[in-house]
Amino acid sequence: MMNQTSINDNKISITNPIILYYCGREQCKPSHTFGPAIRPHYLFHYILQGKGKYYVNGSTYKLKAGEGFLITPGVTTVYSADKIEPWEYCWIGFDGYDVKTILENCGLSETNLIYKDMSNGLLRENLLSLIQTFMEGSGNEYTYLSLLYLCFSNMYRPRSSSVKLIHETHIKKALNFIHHNYTYDIKIGDIATYLSIDRTYLYKIFMLHKKLSPQQYLINYRLNVAGKMLQDTNLSVTEIAYSCGFKDASSFNKHFKKYYHITPLQFRARTDYVMVEENSSRPNN
Repeated sequence: MMNQTSINDNKISITNPIILYYCGREQCKPSHTFGPAIRPHYLFHYILQGKGKYYVNGSTYKLKAGEGFLITPGVTTVYSADKIEPWEYCWIGFDGYDVKTILENCGLSETNLIYKDMSNGLLRENLLSLIQTFMEGSGNEYTYLSLLYLCFSNMYRPRSSSVKLIHETHIKKALNFIHHNYTYDIKIGDIATYLSIDRTYLYKIFMLHKKLSPQQYLINYRLNVAGKMLQDTNLSVTEIAYSCGFKDASSFNKHFKKYYHITPLQFRARTDYVMVEENSSRPNN
């Protein structure tokens, strides 16, 4: 028996980072086969019980409960239930411009189509919760996407154990956090918590890659944004100070003068001042 739910009628654009098209669950009959067929989007099957085979690109994969297989767009596939222990599986159909990155973070790609669940049952629970919520119609678009992301969070696997790549990944995520949250009263501990790493480790990788502490990088970034706002807007110094994450105009003026060697108003009056990168210790006059 097959249960399937679709939200294709929503006509969600491919310009979204991820789109959930449909999901479902099926207990297959012995030797039940689907295909050969192609799909216009990504499709992930997770085996709940039993076993079967997946045929793709000239290869045959024997799969069992706790494993899954990925179908990529435009690729011909066939999959067949075992004649003695036919599988029961659930599936999700999705697409979007962020999907390849998400799948890579889960250890899946066009050349690595098989998934082995190591979530101690969490992925199975999340998938079934998503499907049930769809079938009951008890959520909205954001509910379904949140449950889908929860599934991917339990599929997540670091792509490399290389120390260099791990450092680069942490730095990239830390900079992204700063660039999107500098206007708030964030602390370095907030960044470390977001990355799930220790503050001392965060400090070390910043010094290694940026030659600055994370605190100094945050301040410098705020000051660079402030400098651009002084040049490009008519906002008051106080408005710019608060907009850039400083607690008051006095603290802003102190940091600004130390960094640029002139006051914010003097900076605004100069049209020839050259902006610099936020990871520099100070601009050149």
